[in-house]
Parts: sequence; C-alpha cells; structure tokens
Amino acid sequence: MVSILIVDDSSVTRKVIRRHLSKSPYANAKMLEAPDGQKALEMFKAETVDLILSDWNMPKMNGLDFAKLVREHETKTKSPTQDKFVQIVMITTEGTIEKVTQAMESGVNEYIVKP
Repeated sequence: MVSILIVDDSSVTRKVIRRHLSKSPYANAKMLEAPDGQKALEMFKAETVDLILSDWNMPKMNGLDFAKLVREHETKTKSPTQDKFVQIVMITTEGTIEKVTQAMESGVNEYIVKP
C-alpha cells in the first residue's frame, strides 16, 4: 500500500489535499498528516512513506528545512537494496524562481504554487 505524508500547518489545506487524493489513483493510499516539519520528520522516521506533500511556510520547522533533513536521513540510512528516495512535492505560495530553485537544490522533486 502506498503511504502519503501530508505536511501543512493548515488543517483546511490538509483536508483539501486529502479530498483531491481520494478522487485520484491514490484513493486507497495510507494518508498521514503533520502540522509542521518537526512532527513530519518524526513521522517520516517512524513510518514507511512513499510520497511527501509539504507546505513551505510552517511553524517549528518549515518545509524547506524538513526536505533537507529527510534527504540527510535517507542518505545516512539508505540500504544497498534501496534504489530510490521518497518523492517530495512542495505545495506552497512561494512562487518565485529563486524559491523554486532553492527547493529543488534542497531535494524537492516537484513544486506546485498554491493559488
């Protein structure tokens, strides 16, 4: 079963993302939620996660720092049989090319700008 970690400080945004996923090929995925990067990192280390959908601007730990720490953890714990890292999609209001570049350089795979 696919496991998706939704990270956003807005419970409404997490609910909207869940609703969209429930109408997609990921409708049967296990969906985990975290209100900030700090809690999300704890969950990531404790659970098997296939996809992360994360906001950038959050309290305690922002999405960019979270993505960097996920990549750092994966690099340290990668087994010889593991051939790929978790996919990280940043969903944020930060839409400048500088922010997109910064996110990609930090290990984010895809970038979606919120309206």
